Amino acid sequence: MSRNSMKQMRRLSIVWGILLVMIVGLLTTFGILFNKKNKLYKDMEDDLEAAAKKYVDQSFLYPKDGKQLKITYTTLKDNGFIDKLEVNKKACDGYVTIKNNELVYKYKGYLKCPEYQTENYKK
Repeated sequence: MSRNSMKQMRRLSIVWGILLVMIVGLLTTFGILFNKKNKLYKDMEDDLEAAAKKYVDQSFLYPKDGKQLKITYTTLKDNGFIDKLEVNKKACDGYVTIKNNELVYKYKGYLKCPEYQTENYKK
């Protein structure tokens, strides 16, 4: 190989290295921003689940084996277990499903907001 072709290879390697670092940095930044935005909604889902647990405990509304119970945000709000669901002054709606899996009750919160919806949300 000639001296010029080696210089060109070195330059090309440097350019590719810089591009690779920029792409990794950009993807990392997008990932951090995405997680930060979704954390607010995940926290609201957790709040719904906590309110539903209190409601179910107080009302003794445990589902039977293999059955599923659905508690809406309206029910939780009307009974004083949660105040409001909103993001940036925009109202959200939601519900919690409770399943009895043998000895354990599984709570799953679902949320629907103008800019976010929990996967598998069903009205």
